[in-house]
Amino acid sequence: MIRNYCIVFFFGISLLMMGCNSHSSSSVKPAVSTDTEKKKGPGRIEFSKEMHNFGSLKEGEIVAFSFQFKNTGSSPFRLTKVEPACGCLAVQYNKEEIQPQTVSAIEVIFHSDGEWGNLIKTVSVETSEGESRSLAIGAYVENKNFNFDLNNLK
Repeated sequence: MIRNYCIVFFFGISLLMMGCNSHSSSSVKPAVSTDTEKKKGPGRIEFSKEMHNFGSLKEGEIVAFSFQFKNTGSSPFRLTKVEPACGCLAVQYNKEEIQPQTVSAIEVIFHSDGEWGNLIKTVSVETSEGESRSLAIGAYVENKNFNFDLNNLK
């Protein structure tokens, strides 16, 4: 009789353990889909041009250039930081997610008021995928307040 109880007891434990195994196998499935998502790859920012030269400008001119880029990766990303290095630059850009294979742009506006000589100004760009780039604009600004001939100084 005790033997029958032991058999029933072990049979019940076996059923309970098989029930636990079927439950744990269902929790493995989301891990597989997570691995699949990781295999997609991150979004990647690729600029067609990272520097632009405006050439010669007169002091006070306002000029703009659009730096075009493409998300060459397979996941969307956002521009998390688009920061000009000085107050003479302003930026405009899409604050929404940039989908894979989509083209967008960062417009850089240069205010030459108060500037003079050869200049290179930069804009720092960072994405939600951790990538960072530096965009640059160059110009020679003619400013009558600073135009003097160094050869004729006495």
